[in-house]
Amino acid sequence: MQYPNVHLATFIDRPNRFIAHCQLVDTGEVVTTHVKNTGRTTILQPGVTTALVHNDNPNRKTQYDLVAAKKYDRQWINIDSQAPNKIVKTGLESNYVKLPGIQAVAEVNPETTYRDSRLDFAGSDNLARPFFVEVKGVTLINEGIAAFPDAPTTRGLKHVQTLEKAIDDGYLAYLLFVIQTKGIKKVTIDRDIFNELAVEIEKAQKKGVHVIAYDCQVEPGTLELDQPVPFDLSQLFVSDGLPSSIGK
Repeated sequence: MQYPNVHLATFIDRPNRFIAHCQLVDTGEVVTTHVKNTGRTTILQPGVTTALVHNDNPNRKTQYDLVAAKKYDRQWINIDSQAPNKIVKTGLESNYVKLPGIQAVAEVNPETTYRDSRLDFAGSDNLARPFFVEVKGVTLINEGIAAFPDAPTTRGLKHVQTLEKAIDDGYLAYLLFVIQTKGIKKVTIDRDIFNELAVEIEKAQKKGVHVIAYDCQVEPGTLELDQPVPFDLSQLFVSDGLPSSIGK
């Protein structure tokens, strides 16, 4: 996917989950920008280079969206929490995303209610077998390892439990992690942050839920789904120790 009207800026601070202050590289102007990720987003530290998308809509409170940041000024990480679903939808429709046990996807429908949850995608394959896919974006990385989540997520836990129920009801079920950067060897669950999720995913895998992951090619103005990355629950994730960006 492409972002229009991208400007590089230096991150200054983030007063709350929704906005940040950044200084535009080309003009030096300090602007208030909407942060397209309400999580801790530890990559956003003072002095980090960011990518902002300019929007001329006069009804908006801010004219910019913060969509990516360059960790240690070396590696671009997309932090747009809405982007993974967009690129996965394209990947499913084109059969670029390979779902284990499925030869070809025939139909994809986003945002489908199942039982008491709303899952990201429902669809069917070329044999008319129904499936569900739940997508999770991953922005927490260190030393070539990516981890989810960056904060406890009861919603994410419920989604995994719903996928287990789908297996019981005869559906194929997939948990898909989109690593919003490149250069990752494995993806895992950060047990220090939310061990309960790791325990539930292990249970789900034994029940038949497939857990897969893809990395992305990332530039300031682009995000493209790229290659499969191994998911390994046994992989230890060691935090880089960066604090939450919120309130900085």
